[in-house]
Amino acid sequence: AANGVAVRIRSANAGGIAKNAGVLTNVVGGSMDMTLRPQPQSGVYDGQLTVRNTRVVRTNTMTELLNAMSIVGLLDEMNGQGIACSEIDAAFTLTPNSIRLNRSSAVGPSLGVSLDGLFDLRTSQMQLQGVVSPVYFLNGIGQIFSPRQGEGLFGFNYTVSGTSENPKVDVNPLSILTPGMFRDIFRRPPPKVTQ
Repeated sequence: AANGVAVRIRSANAGGIAKNAGVLTNVVGGSMDMTLRPQPQSGVYDGQLTVRNTRVVRTNTMTELLNAMSIVGLLDEMNGQGIACSEIDAAFTLTPNSIRLNRSSAVGPSLGVSLDGLFDLRTSQMQLQGVVSPVYFLNGIGQIFSPRQGEGLFGFNYTVSGTSENPKVDVNPLSILTPGMFRDIFRRPPPKVTQ
């Protein structure tokens, strides 16, 4: 590539790759296609990730999020077979010390989630934000009015801070009254990576 060697990783077991890489241990199965393109700065890559037909099971952050929204059925689903995600897409920047999610989404029949923010690889600290759209197969009809994949016509704004082991999730229940087309007005940009 223009700035060095680009990398493409493809697998028929996205969950296994994520677990072995020490990134996520709560994704099961699915196919994965990831591309990393080097940037002019040393050790910095722009990445694109696509995962299809996977399941998410028992994650601290997702449990906290669903608890805050009081969605009992999805909590039961996550602790059983897991929440099905037909599509996961992410655009990110990888540095030696952090992952900056520029734009990401996960979509399945029962849930749509968008997410952006910063994850510190050294300390596992997170500063993340997004929207959760429950009952996505119905709510997702409003996708044509929302500027982001994974967000339905109605959804809950949320933020995640703390560490991956001990996440702090805040949900704004009144945000469901803001239709998808206006959500970006109230969203802050992802935090900048500092040296």
